[in-house]
Amino acid sequence: MNLLAKNATSENDLEHQFIESNENLLFERIKHVSYMLIFTYPLFFIVDFILLEKLNNPIYKFILSTFHIIGLIISLIFLILYRRRRGNAKGSIILTYLSLYLFIGAVSSINSQLNNGNIYAYIIILLAAAVIFPVQPRHQAGLITGIHLFFMTGLLLLEKNHFSFLFKLVNSTGAAVISFTIAYAFYSFRRNNFTNEWKLKKNEESFRRLFHMNPNPLVLFNLKTGNISLLNQQAIEYFHLKNKDMTKLDGWFMLSTPEEKQTIAKKLEEHQCLKNYMVKYKQKWAMLNFELVNYLGEDCVLIGSTDITDLKETEEELYHHASLDPLTGVLNRRRGMEILSQSLTDGVSEFIVCYIDINNLKMVNDRYGHSAGDDLIIACCETIKRHIREKDVLFRLGGDEFIILFFERQMDVVQAIWSSIQSEFQELVITGQKPYPISASHGLYQYRTGTNLSPDEILELADQEMYKEKFMHR
Repeated sequence: MNLLAKNATSENDLEHQFIESNENLLFERIKHVSYMLIFTYPLFFIVDFILLEKLNNPIYKFILSTFHIIGLIISLIFLILYRRRRGNAKGSIILTYLSLYLFIGAVSSINSQLNNGNIYAYIIILLAAAVIFPVQPRHQAGLITGIHLFFMTGLLLLEKNHFSFLFKLVNSTGAAVISFTIAYAFYSFRRNNFTNEWKLKKNEESFRRLFHMNPNPLVLFNLKTGNISLLNQQAIEYFHLKNKDMTKLDGWFMLSTPEEKQTIAKKLEEHQCLKNYMVKYKQKWAMLNFELVNYLGEDCVLIGSTDITDLKETEEELYHHASLDPLTGVLNRRRGMEILSQSLTDGVSEFIVCYIDINNLKMVNDRYGHSAGDDLIIACCETIKRHIREKDVLFRLGGDEFIILFFERQMDVVQAIWSSIQSEFQELVITGQKPYPISASHGLYQYRTGTNLSPDEILELADQEMYKEKFMHR
């Protein structure tokens, strides 16, 4: 019951708002019509007192000039009322003005029966009133009915020809019906248009309210121009836009390249939405959901953001741990083989594989203990890392075996690097930093495009080279 009462109240309020809006519009139109009549009165004056001066029908001339003057006076009175108008009196003034002008049109056409016998003035004013002043249908019907009955009575009294009276009666009645139909159509159109605009405004208000209440950062901008229409407080804080000029900020600001923008815009035009699109904006990671919406009659993009920075950092940390060897901190076998396979897939033209086997690990384990053996492996890895670049890849293949992938290096340069590593191994022993011997055997294989080898086959070739040096060491 409360909901029904609320809806009824809302409909009544809407009806009152429309009536007030329509009265304001008609009030302004009457002002313009009044000015027009005042400015055209000199023409009526010329007709009444100069052009019709020799007309031998004083009653016709008197009535015609009298009603022209009355029309002028009505217009002047309205303009005075317009300047002093009160909101509650508008409806009464409009109906009074409309009824007077319909009455003047009827009287003018009745008066025409004394001279030329036409009813043009009445028909013209009927149709003009319907188009210019569409009041509420019940008022329009009442005014037209009352004026038309008066007109038919006057026509009956003055028109002596029975057939002429019937023709004029049919024509004027048809004009009255058409006039009401036009007025009703215009009034209904304006009412429907007002209702739709009111609903659109309410929907916009609800949308804005929900938009700003949403706990996630939201951005709404025009698809064609990129101009931002709405931005909630969460978005301002999350994207650090507090001191930004929003008129100069493009709605795609969180994307890194124009190509990315074009790709997303194309997908939106095809599918209307794009879900779970991950971007990095400054130091934060965000999951973006794009939706193509109609806002105020224009195609706009609504972007909802979810902060996934913590999740992304946790993911990267887990991936980091899953990719590293726990003892040495270098990449493990799985990650190293992925990089090697990816290099082959990406068509890297050439690279050098260095297969490393730490010497004397079993002896160190047996004589000094397994902790010393672990220390030997760590010392070798730390030494190797100091001599390779960031773009080179070091990973533990297993046990005491390691692989270095040298990218964009010549063979002589790689040989020189390995010589430096071996020299540092010897220095560690000579300076007494380690109580056990430190050395490693290595084998090099240079991969070139077109060799058509698998990762395991490449490692096998490097391993064979390593065993040659291992044999010499033994």
